[in-house]
Amino acid sequence: MRFRARSIVRALWRYVIKGIFFFAITLHAITLHATEIIDRVVAYVDETAVTLSELHDYYSETKKTANITEEEALNSMINRILLLKEARAMKLEAHTDDELLKDYIDIKIGSIILIKEDAVISFYNEHLKEFKGQEYLTVRDTIEKYLFELEINKQLKKHLEELRSKAEIKIQLTDK
Repeated sequence: MRFRARSIVRALWRYVIKGIFFFAITLHAITLHATEIIDRVVAYVDETAVTLSELHDYYSETKKTANITEEEALNSMINRILLLKEARAMKLEAHTDDELLKDYIDIKIGSIILIKEDAVISFYNEHLKEFKGQEYLTVRDTIEKYLFELEINKQLKKHLEELRSKAEIKIQLTDK
């Protein structure tokens, strides 16, 4: 009788251990599935993190108006973060970040650019065919504005290279 009771107890323990083992495996599988990564950081710019969802949102929005890669979108976001940081350091204020960026670029870069009359005349003479016989005075302001925008872009690129060299930037875009 004791022998039979022991074998019944052993059999019960085997079922209990198998049940615990099955429960543990099931719990582990559920936990792995439940801890799915929802978002992750794809870049750090000094103390600011850029998440994958932010990048996807920005990329989707930018792709509507420009032919851009995801990497280019991330670099654009990094540039934007750096410029906004500088604008705020100058204590500039605006209703939106876009207005703040425009004000910063106007003050920091636009204020030092001067387009000389000789450059406007030279551009006009080199591109006479494009103006289809229009008089110089008719297109002068358009040319000056164009040359000013070219110079802004050139100086902004230099400024961004300088800001990037001083900032701590870490990009972790791999493994999308």
